[in-house]
Amino acid sequence: MIPFERADDGAITASFTSPEASLIASLAGQVASMLDAYAAPPQIDDADAAALYASVGLGGSSRLSDDPAIARLLPDAYGDAEASADFRGLTERSLASRKVANARIVVQTLSAADDAAGEVTLADAEAQAWLRTLADVRLTIAARLGIEQDGDEGADDEASLVLRDVYDWLAWVTESLIDAIES
Repeated sequence: MIPFERADDGAITASFTSPEASLIASLAGQVASMLDAYAAPPQIDDADAAALYASVGLGGSSRLSDDPAIARLLPDAYGDAEASADFRGLTERSLASRKVANARIVVQTLSAADDAAGEVTLADAEAQAWLRTLADVRLTIAARLGIEQDGDEGADDEASLVLRDVYDWLAWVTESLIDAIES
């Protein structure tokens, strides 16, 4: 990868090899797929209520997911279980929808990069979507590896070591993007 940098016209660019682009697109696509069900409008028999929920993004479950990755991506908002359940019921769908939309932007820009010999060009809004998606991918990987805080190594089998390398590489990609945004 050639790191992100801000061009004279304000766009943010980077170049990825085909395997790098495929990896990021695959991981972003997996996050989107994992959250699709949470982003779906609730099934409500009253058509007016269903339209209202769909228009404002209301909806969600009342409890934290048992899947550690989903729980990291859609966490409790409060230390109080009842307040968290109420908040989740109102906001989970819109949060999941935004995460899915951001992940799809990453996949789309990487698809365009295929046509541009691996060069990704991002407007500021796309760069923000990339930052959010890279964070979501890293949160998902951390949950799968059992990483809870800085300094945790997670599992140490061979597959986990490879996943840890991807996790660390994505941190470098994220840092490169942050540096370009701030320049």
